[in-house]
Amino acid sequence: MEPTPRLLRKPDVEALLTALSGPAASALEEITVVRHALGAALVRVLGVAPDSSWATLVTTAAERGAWPSRRTTLVAAAEAPDRSNDPEAVLDALWDLVRELNEVRTIRP
Repeated sequence: MEPTPRLLRKPDVEALLTALSGPAASALEEITVVRHALGAALVRVLGVAPDSSWATLVTTAAERGAWPSRRTTLVAAAEAPDRSNDPEAVLDALWDLVRELNEVRTIRP
């Protein structure tokens, strides 16, 4: 059965932004916080199981949104940011996704 995508509601967006409002000690810590907050938002907009892995969320979002490979690679790298050659680029990609979800409330091409 195909997952049923939904739009983020105002309380969902508020929860996402509230989770991201605290200071982070480093880029790696900030990536972890943003990834965690995005996970709940992606579960909602993609209509997938709440226990879906980050890899599943990224793959599903990338397919639905027709993301370029660079964006997919950077967002996927948030699962293990300490292995990334460019954590700042990973963080930028995550924040771009946060902005998109805040503005559009879903993933679309």
